[in-house]
Amino acid sequence: MRRTAWVAAALLVMGVAGCGTAGPASPNAPAVSNSGSTTNTTTKLSMQTVALTVLPGSRLGADGKLHDTVTNPNFTVVKGVPVKLSVYNYSANQYTLVNTMLGLRLHIAAAPRQGVPVISTITFTPTTEGAFSWRCTASVDGHLDRWALNHQGFMEGIMHVVPYQNKQYIYLAIKDGLHYAAADGKLHDSYSPADFTVQKGIPVQVTVENFDTGSHSLTDPGLGINEVFTGASGAGTPSETTFTFTPNKTGTFPWSCIIACDTGAGGWAMMHNGYMMGDISVTS
Repeated sequence: MRRTAWVAAALLVMGVAGCGTAGPASPNAPAVSNSGSTTNTTTKLSMQTVALTVLPGSRLGADGKLHDTVTNPNFTVVKGVPVKLSVYNYSANQYTLVNTMLGLRLHIAAAPRQGVPVISTITFTPTTEGAFSWRCTASVDGHLDRWALNHQGFMEGIMHVVPYQNKQYIYLAIKDGLHYAAADGKLHDSYSPADFTVQKGIPVQVTVENFDTGSHSLTDPGLGINEVFTGASGAGTPSETTFTFTPNKTGTFPWSCIIACDTGAGGWAMMHNGYMMGDISVTS
């Protein structure tokens, strides 16, 4: 397999700490670590890509129940730079993501079957700085009286528009038994999304919500990334970790999770792109 050498190198980097050891992470206080190199550059940010995920019945509410949620519901974009906002919907329900002040209204199509997401995308350019609440206006949350619609961090959140800066923000989610594979007819552990694009020479801040109680990693020797994300503290209570890197070359750089996972399916997800493997594309 083409990633065998990378996995071996990454294991050496992790050393005696072992696959199950991670830096500090907390759902309430994100851990921050740095990897990769930081270089001075005159490159200007030209496009932002933000990906969020709808997970049905996946985040624990103050009422003690699991509710529909958007992952990374409070996200950041840079003023004056076009944003490509994509939502990966794993629910059989349709949703919307709306902010009237920004003229933002994204219709989120329903998934055709369990584990098969539909990707809905809108492009816009934020021209005003500030914190803008977004919400879902569709009927959600099954039999739970639309609780998620009326609580921040579920089907409501905040889009922070910050002054222009040369910084990219990427958001990922991890969930066990999330993504269906026609190859074996099973649901597998997966990142959402597994592939993402960044711009060369501009610092990237990556925020990861891990809904799985097991730890996972994102290891990409080509970009000098080797990050570990601790597991959720319980069902519906994800960990949140932030790290930064600066890509200094263009190309497509494969990453993988080197911590044993998807064990119920024989580790299938660790050996297939789009699950616990993927690509980081670096453009000029």
